[in-house]
Formats: sequence, C-alpha cells, structure tokens
Amino acid sequence: MGRAILSAAAEFPGLALVGAIASKNSAVLGRDSGVSAGGAPNYLPITSNLGTVLPRAHVVIDFSTADATRENLHACRAARKPLLIGATGFAAGLESEFAAAAHDIPLLIAPNTSLGVTLLIELARTAARALPGFEIGITETHHREKRDAPSGTALALAAAIREGREGEIPISSVREGEVVGEHTVRFAGAAEELRLTHRALERGIFARGALAAGLWLASQPAGRYGMRDVMGFKTVT
Repeated sequence: MGRAILSAAAEFPGLALVGAIASKNSAVLGRDSGVSAGGAPNYLPITSNLGTVLPRAHVVIDFSTADATRENLHACRAARKPLLIGATGFAAGLESEFAAAAHDIPLLIAPNTSLGVTLLIELARTAARALPGFEIGITETHHREKRDAPSGTALALAAAIREGREGEIPISSVREGEVVGEHTVRFAGAAEELRLTHRALERGIFARGALAAGLWLASQPAGRYGMRDVMGFKTVT
C-alpha cells in the first residue's frame, strides 16, 4: 500500500509528499521512495523515524501493521497532526486511545479506503433495515498473505447491518491466490435473493481513496471520522 500511495500521489495536485516511513527492519530504508515505488526518483528517502517528518506534515496516512498503530497514534497526537489509519487487526483495547486522541486531532479509521466499498457498506445498512425477514451472510476473499480474518471490511459490513438487525451476522473468510479483495453480502428471502458485491481489481483504488480522504481530513476539526464522512454520510463523534 505504501508503494501504491507513492505511485498515485501524482494524481493529486493539491498534495505534496514530505515523508515515507517503513519499519525499523525494512530492507528499503534509505532508498529513494519514488524509485522503490517503481517510478522516477523523488529524492525523498525512506526512513523509520516518523517524528522527523511530522513537523512538515499536514496529515499522516498509516497503512503499517497493527503492531505499529499505537506508536503512530501517540506520535501524531503529540504533534497535533491529523491521522488516517488504514491498518486493520489492531487490538480492541485501542478503542479507548482512539477516543482520547480524537479530542485532540482529526482521526479517520478506515478498514477499507475504497469509495466503492464505502458505498457498499451504506447499501448493506439500508438493505438490512428494508428487508427484516431476510437471512443475511457475508463472504470475503483475499490473497493468501492477508493476516486478519475476517477482514476489517467484513467486520465493518457486519457492524453496519447490525444497526438495523439484531443478532450475529455469519462471515465466511477465504484466503487464496492473489485476490486483492472481494466482499459479498447475501440477503436470502422466500424465493428471492439479493447480493451486493464489491471486487477490488487492483490496490490503486485503496491508495486513491486514502489520498482523497487524507486531503479531506487535513482541513477537519478534531474528531473521529470514517470514510462515509468523506463521502457525505456524516458519522463524526
């Protein structure tokens, strides 16, 4: 995702990259981030120290591992920098820290930054309320190296559905091949069925969605946001 964001950044004339961060053990530390992303040199070396670039940043986009979420959150809160977290699988105990940070900075947590998935979640929420007698199930498929299951997107879909429906929503997870991401919500009624599906064909959709959301977040007041806020479905707390 870091490489995808670097590649897509040129599509956003209102955005200028000021830092590229990798883990302390990354093999690409010190390399030109533009070259590492498969493009032309941008003379922005990859570093592991977020603190050194925060003074120049107006917003931080974090697609690191769940293990790094707390450290990055604390750094951005201390520096009063807006933060978009696209990582998934972090500990539930972080929710209290998210709530506390949102008093000081704009914080957007997005298990999926695709605009299409954001709309899928809204459609699933609406369908659950409109079809009270239908059985509901979620199926999600990702590449074999994705660590968390169910995916953060599937969990977000289930949470949206539960706003209009009591009970647990069954989720089936598949990890195979090089599938970027596919999510289907199935509504089964008497002699009829409704399926809502989103397929990600390449990772660039998440990068472009994250960059658009980051530009939006940079001008927002402190608070907790989601991708639906970016698209005009207000949820800020």
